[in-house]
Amino acid sequence: MTFKLYIMRHAKSDWSSTESSDFDRPINGRGQESARLIGQWLVDNNKIPQHIVSSSALRAKQTTALVLTAFNNVVPENVIYDDVLYLADLDSLLQCIQKYKSGLSSLMLVAHNPGLEELLHYLSNKAGSTDNIIKSMTTANVAVFEYPDNEFDVYSDKGKLVEF
Repeated sequence: MTFKLYIMRHAKSDWSSTESSDFDRPINGRGQESARLIGQWLVDNNKIPQHIVSSSALRAKQTTALVLTAFNNVVPENVIYDDVLYLADLDSLLQCIQKYKSGLSSLMLVAHNPGLEELLHYLSNKAGSTDNIIKSMTTANVAVFEYPDNEFDVYSDKGKLVEF
């Protein structure tokens, strides 16, 4: 059975309020719509992740919640909000994948740049893709990688980029 790894950047955040901290910044109206559309795209393409690990920052939590609204009665087995994913670097993201992938057929990470973009380039290069294909990980964007099974080693095994 194949394993699918979904990597999603949080939706567009609202910069209008200078009173909230970066961690507590919400998503804006455009971000809300984008998150709902991504959720619907996942449903329409039969790509509902089995498990979601999201940054605990407000904008990532709101993105995750809006994506979940599109899933209707099909709910991931587990949704975890992990502080480690807030502004996580490449190593932290790789460790998170290794930690949570066991026993699953699919996993989604919802987090932030620049770490997600570094992760995307790292996994794309391992998959044999070129940097010319993917320039950046914009808000509310999803990349889907496929591996032969959940026993892969994110540090040494090659996956295949199947959607971006």
